[in-house]
Amino acid sequence: MTGSDRHSSAKTVVVGSGPGGATVARGLARRGQDVLILERGAYHKPEGSYVNTFRMADRFLTLASIEGTQMVRLLTVGGSTLAYLGTAFEPPTWLKDRYGIDLAPYVEEVKRELKPTPVPERLLGEGAKRIMKAARAEGYDWRPMPHFIDWDRCGPRCRKLFAGSAGGAKWTARRYVEEARAGGARLETRMHVKRVLSSAGRVTGVQGVGRSGPFEIEAERVVLAAGGLGTAPIMQASGFPGAGEGVIIDPLVLTYGTYPGRGSSRDVPMGCGTLDLQDEGIIMMDCIDPWPWYLFGLLMGGPKAVAGFRQFPHTLGIMAKTRDGFAGAVRPDGTVSKPLTEDDRRLIARGVEVSSRILLRAGCDPASIVSTPPRGAHPAGTVRIGDQVDTDLQAGIAGLYVCDSSVLPQPMGMPPVMTIIALARRLVAEQLSA
Repeated sequence: MTGSDRHSSAKTVVVGSGPGGATVARGLARRGQDVLILERGAYHKPEGSYVNTFRMADRFLTLASIEGTQMVRLLTVGGSTLAYLGTAFEPPTWLKDRYGIDLAPYVEEVKRELKPTPVPERLLGEGAKRIMKAARAEGYDWRPMPHFIDWDRCGPRCRKLFAGSAGGAKWTARRYVEEARAGGARLETRMHVKRVLSSAGRVTGVQGVGRSGPFEIEAERVVLAAGGLGTAPIMQASGFPGAGEGVIIDPLVLTYGTYPGRGSSRDVPMGCGTLDLQDEGIIMMDCIDPWPWYLFGLLMGGPKAVAGFRQFPHTLGIMAKTRDGFAGAVRPDGTVSKPLTEDDRRLIARGVEVSSRILLRAGCDPASIVSTPPRGAHPAGTVRIGDQVDTDLQAGIAGLYVCDSSVLPQPMGMPPVMTIIALARRLVAEQLSA
């Protein structure tokens, strides 16, 4: 959008191009509808570059709650799917049981199209197999997990999943954005939507600030899909002061240990794991930060910690992701308060304890066992179903919908990408097709 074209229009404006926004835009474009996607970030290229991932990340990977818990949010076309690891977990049963939201037909559509499958045997390296054997010896059903990854395109190693689509092997929301554009949808980047405009209880458009200054776009419908942290401030500025109250982040901790053999850095991250502790609120998978993230964390520990980087090729890692409760708030200026409760810390400690036992059984040096501080995996629940939106994802203004992780009405404690895609498909099919 140029400086001379600050006032435009579209039937449907989709704010955000992550899994929710991209799926909605593609679905509407395939139905011949007029769709405009507004993305706050840029279209960063090339994929597969850790430098570019730092550029995509909100505040260059230093985003944190005011309490100090680090969170990761990518501002780029495709959103945080550029850095997620392709894990494909089905929606929780409580969406149907408690809220009457039946995603089964849309989940089947996703499965037929994206074909989530477990990591194949050929991509299980020495580290992954050692952790699996140790976990099973500890009594856990540790096995390869399903992913939105075409394993035939991975080669002998599926590299840099943290930094893009791994050469097209991993599904990211960029794929749907491009399919939406092929169907006629328009994409504008570096467009920061600030508020939704309305009149007489009906949507009339959006306002924000773009590359060339303030803009205003007329629209019959607006779908907010700016993410668990991005949608709430827009809602607040649009007349929904209760938006943003209560945040969930699925806190995770990585526990590391070293042994003489090959470590986890050569394996598919989050390739194998167990759901045996899910009822407690914990899922566990093998994982290690990519070396730039790992080194960055060591730098925070001083010269002695940095010296430990030489052990990176021999480091095994286990991620424990926990199910937290609603706490804190996303404020109108985008800052986040997210205190970790005693229950949260108890679950985190439990995950670290189990991870440490498995690593010790895997042969790691007891003196080498160390855990990272808790970090937020995927912020959500800030514009909840039953609170700010109804079960059709419509807010209190006709023509305003929300479709991203912010609508989750309960903590999931696991990656939500398949749930968000299914919600978006349902929204298109049942509410937006006319």
